[in-house]
Amino acid sequence: MRSIIAVVVMATSAWGVAVAADGDVYTTLELEHREFPQESKVPDRPDRQSAAALTVEFFREWNRGDQLLSGVFFGRVDSDDDERTHADIRELSFVHAARDYEVRLGVRKVFWGVTESRHLVDVINQTDFVEDIDNEDKLGQPMINLAWISDFGTWDAFWLPYFRERTFPGEDGRPAFPFEITEDAARYESHQEQSHQDFALRWRHTVGALDVGVSWFKGTAREPRLLPCVRQGSGFEGTATQANCDLDSAVTDPALSGFEPLDRILIALAQQAGLAPTDAEVQAAFFDAVQIIPHYDQIEQYSIDAQWIIGATALKLEALRRERGERWANALVTGFEHTLYGVFDSAIDVGLLSEFIYDRREAEGQDLFDREVFAGTRLSFNDVAGTALLAGGVRSLDETTISYLVEAERRFGASVKVSLQARLVSNVPDDAPAQASSALLDYEDTISAIVQLYF
Repeated sequence: MRSIIAVVVMATSAWGVAVAADGDVYTTLELEHREFPQESKVPDRPDRQSAAALTVEFFREWNRGDQLLSGVFFGRVDSDDDERTHADIRELSFVHAARDYEVRLGVRKVFWGVTESRHLVDVINQTDFVEDIDNEDKLGQPMINLAWISDFGTWDAFWLPYFRERTFPGEDGRPAFPFEITEDAARYESHQEQSHQDFALRWRHTVGALDVGVSWFKGTAREPRLLPCVRQGSGFEGTATQANCDLDSAVTDPALSGFEPLDRILIALAQQAGLAPTDAEVQAAFFDAVQIIPHYDQIEQYSIDAQWIIGATALKLEALRRERGERWANALVTGFEHTLYGVFDSAIDVGLLSEFIYDRREAEGQDLFDREVFAGTRLSFNDVAGTALLAGGVRSLDETTISYLVEAERRFGASVKVSLQARLVSNVPDDAPAQASSALLDYEDTISAIVQLYF
């Protein structure tokens, strides 16, 4: 399947470049190296990882800019993780613009949100989780988007006719899950599965220094629940024809469930005589048979995002109310960014960031804890090289866990950019939630160096 996708993307990329003969074409070659200071909890995982990625973008417009054709094609080759060796059409869309409306057709990326630590309301595109675990990389989403531009804001309607599943690191990838994630066996609440028709509405407006957006979404959740299941054909109860995700019914072996006294005595005698596997053997077989299957529920979400700029301070808010499995849950991120311009009479601007995170979406298990605080700083050196630094940390208010992030970047000449990133986690409790898409992965420290070449 991956080879087919790669061929399609390369063919489409070539076509896009040909179409853009009279437009603009940009190519970026990225070289990346990752180091993992800690030994993986999963045996035989590499301590380092290297990769190369190619991005081709094109833009062509005509009729005085009223029509636009654009595309972004992406492909990566990874030294260890076969799942990270992948390709994707990030964007391939046609836009027709008129005085008070726009029609956008094709594969696109749409971003909603204003906060730094977490993008709660961003729900249109699927996360390319194999690229990075920060939820910043997105897969292209097929859509038809109609926008009406009025004096009272911009009104957007989205029809999303096809759902894209989340990508995950492979068996040799890092950061690593302790169990195999079987993406091909993904389950859905809707019988339409990936063909379910999703819809979204959004209103956004600027009033003076206030930017506000109000959104509604109904469709397939982009964040799957990760179900522990017993592999089909493993010999456990209910696995003859498919994986069994009801572990209580799957576990009928003496090592893992209760039996009537007489049955228990007979099984113990059979084990002593070598006629039945020991408890330890049964337990080992059970855990060897465990796999993780993504399950995509149907959700309905109402959200708001706002940013109010008061002088050198930007106040930010993202909040949502979401229904999933007939249960409603609330979440919000709110905080500020205050900028100190020209500190100590230099060209450096220092941004001070702080945000509070409250998330009660227990069924989704998106994060480790319900309440967290983010604090960080952003340094802009305002030099020709575009030197910048972002550093911060997220601290749980319920536990002692702290997640740190440091990102630095600088250009060298007009065609080279170097970035460094460090993601570190400390004081993770042994009983931290493990059902989230990112929970298990966030525990591994990662240091990355990236060189981007622009053509």
